[in-house]
Amino acid sequence: MKPSSTRKKGDPVRAVLGWLVGIGMSFPVFWMALAAFKTEQDAAAIPPKFLFSPTLENFVAMSERVNYFHHAWNSIVVSLSSTLIAIALAAPAAYVMAFQPSKFTRSLMLWMLSIRFMPAVGALIPIYLILVSLNLIDTRFALVVITCLSNLPLIVWMLYSYFKEVP
Repeated sequence: MKPSSTRKKGDPVRAVLGWLVGIGMSFPVFWMALAAFKTEQDAAAIPPKFLFSPTLENFVAMSERVNYFHHAWNSIVVSLSSTLIAIALAAPAAYVMAFQPSKFTRSLMLWMLSIRFMPAVGALIPIYLILVSLNLIDTRFALVVITCLSNLPLIVWMLYSYFKEVP
């Protein structure tokens, strides 16, 4: 048996191949970031221009066209409120399932886990029809409710596992 302090040297061909694959996979992200600092003419140039003078023109134009802080505030409000509501609903449910299980607890937990595997597209039409009938299309409230309900099974599952670890 070899001592644990000796390490087997890796295959250099595999290392080089791994680096090439990693660089190839990250190249589109690098190219997109590079294009953000080019003028529109430089970004669309054929053949591509690799040497250019960086500019913030695209970021200025975007901030003039779009009220970014309004959209960022909407995202913050929706994410925080849906998370807090989901935790407030999931914590008592998970607590009861963990400390006072019934004969349906296991089935209910498996059902909640299986809900996560359902494609979201399968629920779009019923959700849309419900929101239209309640006149909630394009409202923050509807987005909070949908986000909260879609995350609720996962949060219950995670809190259940947490509560089961409590002595």
